[in-house]
Amino acid sequence: MGLLALTLRWLDWKAAAAVALAALLFNLFVMPLVGRGIYRDAGRTRDTGIVAYAAMVLLLIVLFRDRYLPVAAAVWSMMAFGDPVAAIAGRVLGGPRLPWNPAKTWAGTLANWAVAGLGAVLVFRFVTARPLVPAAVAILVAGAAVYAFLESVRSGLDDNLVAALPTALAVFQLGFQWGDHASGWPGLAAAAILGAAGLNAGVAFAAWRVGLVSASGAVAGALAGFVIVVAGGWGAYAVLWTFFLIGTLATKWGYRRKLRDGVAQAEKGRRGAAHVLANVGVPAALLVLGVRPLAFVAALAAALADTLGTEIGALYGRRPISLLRLSRLRPGDAGAVSAPGVAAGAAGAALVGAAGFLAGVVPASAIVLVAAAGVAGALAESLAYDLGSGLGVRLDHEFANAFNTLVGALAALEIALSLEARVLFLPVAGA
Repeated sequence: MGLLALTLRWLDWKAAAAVALAALLFNLFVMPLVGRGIYRDAGRTRDTGIVAYAAMVLLLIVLFRDRYLPVAAAVWSMMAFGDPVAAIAGRVLGGPRLPWNPAKTWAGTLANWAVAGLGAVLVFRFVTARPLVPAAVAILVAGAAVYAFLESVRSGLDDNLVAALPTALAVFQLGFQWGDHASGWPGLAAAAILGAAGLNAGVAFAAWRVGLVSASGAVAGALAGFVIVVAGGWGAYAVLWTFFLIGTLATKWGYRRKLRDGVAQAEKGRRGAAHVLANVGVPAALLVLGVRPLAFVAALAAALADTLGTEIGALYGRRPISLLRLSRLRPGDAGAVSAPGVAAGAAGAALVGAAGFLAGVVPASAIVLVAAAGVAGALAESLAYDLGSGLGVRLDHEFANAFNTLVGALAALEIALSLEARVLFLPVAGA
């Protein structure tokens, strides 16, 4: 089915979207009657992967319409060729397991990257019908690396729903950054870069020694901090520390009581590498991609809003509810929302916005926007938990945290760009 991406050389986005919609409807209503033999679980009415595949192709075509259709075609090819090759390589070759997901192997992930990258380059070249410049090849190969990594992450969702859209957005953004030969980074001197490496190594070691982070968390935190300094400057680093200090204080606050009630953070609140990646991975990636600093600040605001909502809500939220079902939940339950938790989250997100202003990363007018986006990200995570519970899907906690930061960043960008344009901003089409 991935070979149909080649038709985007001739079809306009409306015709392509119509075909993708027809495929989605076929997979939803006809396939259960005639094609259960190809399901992973023939006992189910519908195969989630088959439906998600068609839905994501439709979304990519609609989002990257008109002159950006080759981006949709390239990512479509990653879905079609990278994913199955990863499964085959993982089963046939075996080998070491991924530290962040023991269910998958290095062989499968590397095979995914290689085949997804090659497929994306060939399909992009065919659909654009013009020679590829080296920068385009590099962008597509980098995008394939992003896709292979996201495919390897434990999420609780079908891989097609997790990997394709973020990869397409990354490829799109890299096209602007590398195409214009402007990274958007602050351009630190070599001495400042070495200083950033030394400072982060020292701080990570100290945080490990006093028990704030585990050994893996110290290493991951040092790397994340270094990337943020290099890609965003010292102001962005100050915002990162605002998030870390307030979040750590909230975790330690009333820890004995939370431990007694069974809602405390494991390992005495020490953060590991998984926590760092879940909360800081998206913000750091946004800086690397050269997205507006507002998105970075809002992503960390969403992470802090979620942390405070959970920690403070577990202590003082007497009547937490499910946003989707409006039913009563126990304090500390996944997806539980309480008034004290939301209030604490909003205050924390506003503090991150204020830190961004004081550090010169965002203007003062962005503080309220960052606070609103942060709360939106935290509530989106709660809704995702609720929706997953209703569908019998158990979201991975770290994936849910990363999803929260991405929603916060996108919400801030959408609000800011819509205010600037004085009309609802439509991604890509308005670029």
